[in-house]
Amino acid sequence: MKMQPWTILALSLALGLAAPAFADDTLDRGVGSEWSSLDPQVNFDAAAGWIQSDAYEGLVTYDGTGKVIPGAAEKWDITPDGLTYTFHLRAGLKWSNGDPLVGQDFVNGVYRTLNPDTASEKGYYFYSVIQVKGAKEISDGTSKDIATLGVTAPDPQTVVMQLLAPAPNMLELMGAFQVAPLHSPSFDKYGAAVFIDPAHVVSNGAYIIQEVVPQSHVLLARNPNYWDAANVKIPFVRYLVTEDVSTELKRYQAGEIDITYDIPLNQIEALKKSIPEEVKISPSTEVIYYSFNLTHEALKNIDLRRALSLAIDRETLEGKIVKGEAIPDYSYAGGFDADYKGPQIAEATMTQAAREALAKDLYAKAGYGPDNPLKLNIVSTVSEDATRRAQGVALMWKKVLGVVAVNEPMERKAWLDAFYAGGWDVFSDDLVGDFAGPETFLSYQRPSAEPGYNWVKPEYDAAMDVAAKIADLPARYEALAKAEKILLDDYIFAPISIVPNRHLVKPTVHGWAASAAGYNNSQFLTLD
Repeated sequence: MKMQPWTILALSLALGLAAPAFADDTLDRGVGSEWSSLDPQVNFDAAAGWIQSDAYEGLVTYDGTGKVIPGAAEKWDITPDGLTYTFHLRAGLKWSNGDPLVGQDFVNGVYRTLNPDTASEKGYYFYSVIQVKGAKEISDGTSKDIATLGVTAPDPQTVVMQLLAPAPNMLELMGAFQVAPLHSPSFDKYGAAVFIDPAHVVSNGAYIIQEVVPQSHVLLARNPNYWDAANVKIPFVRYLVTEDVSTELKRYQAGEIDITYDIPLNQIEALKKSIPEEVKISPSTEVIYYSFNLTHEALKNIDLRRALSLAIDRETLEGKIVKGEAIPDYSYAGGFDADYKGPQIAEATMTQAAREALAKDLYAKAGYGPDNPLKLNIVSTVSEDATRRAQGVALMWKKVLGVVAVNEPMERKAWLDAFYAGGWDVFSDDLVGDFAGPETFLSYQRPSAEPGYNWVKPEYDAAMDVAAKIADLPARYEALAKAEKILLDDYIFAPISIVPNRHLVKPTVHGWAASAAGYNNSQFLTLD
């Protein structure tokens, strides 16, 4: 006979023992600012991707270290030329409502991502990062026929992807963030705006979205129809909006949060001393760069863009102003894979004094000076490190050049919307790579991928096309380095730093590991 909790408590008190701490059945995770979207084919926000990876499963998934492991597909075959991938789904897969999950659901998910009517930011995955047959034509609207897409389901248990060029990192792009299946019956019945509501959402991951409270939380419940539900140990996961990192720390210390989104920068050293085993700081694939709005007349001048980049003292910025353990960076796609010997911006080897002297000359050459200062806004998120960084850059531009720059911090969803609205001069930008390699970053910047930078550079697309045809990885990396030099030489952005993953994790959480791309699915964690 099981003792009821109050029976245990009464016995403990009677015997003079301390009352036991009862296990919480909910894992509480900070998610920073409010999620931008919970639509699996639309979301492009890495933090919202944590929720998505709990609620959906791709053809593959990732263990706690980010290693690719079988997901909905239990195995796969690759042809010798690297152009055809055949994924074999597990037998008996079900959606959360009990419907059978079949290969066509993955085909439909890819097609919806590419369909221009979806307005997804992720379509470029299928024609830039990897080049799926027919994907570009569907994305640009020249074809609406799903039969022309090189993603097919010859039978309910199989998904076949046909590529136009080999893709060494193909499998790392087959997870839920990139290739979530689509439950067409609920999408067709409710439409894009409603099919993701908790009352209607149907998913295939380890958890189901049970409750969504704007500006508060998303509650997930274990999915009984998930193929591996018996090994999902935590019944509920709650993703909490934790926009203010200091408040998040207080909630963590009060026991309200098990895993934080971030750590207050001014508390890192103290926390390392007081609770070292709970501080989790590890390398990430997140690169920070400041994008220049090429539609603004002044910033069309490459000399001016270069002057702004030169005037940033990255070592001082990250080491003395932000102080978040980020690595100053003078490239864009380098610093993640030791085998990639990519280029840096031209002035990377100069002293900071020499950079600033050249910046002043270029600034004057562009027609600016004390009597005619350049005025800019910097749009950033409200996160502590982003606002510190923006304020530091503004001060450096003022000190070195006389630029009048004002930071405009926004919550994450508004920040993303602001990017596409275009009302910014300088955008505090970042990209979290899907894997630790250059191609995930360089493919995003391709003008043909339409990332929103208004950069027209056929030479860059051509260089990336050359690299895409090379199967040998060292030779491919050499070709990618040539492409990156074209990108860096145009100064459409100023590379700033590579930031680490920073979390606090309670000792009661087990299974947490360092994952560069941030893959820490709740299904692989346990909670005391």
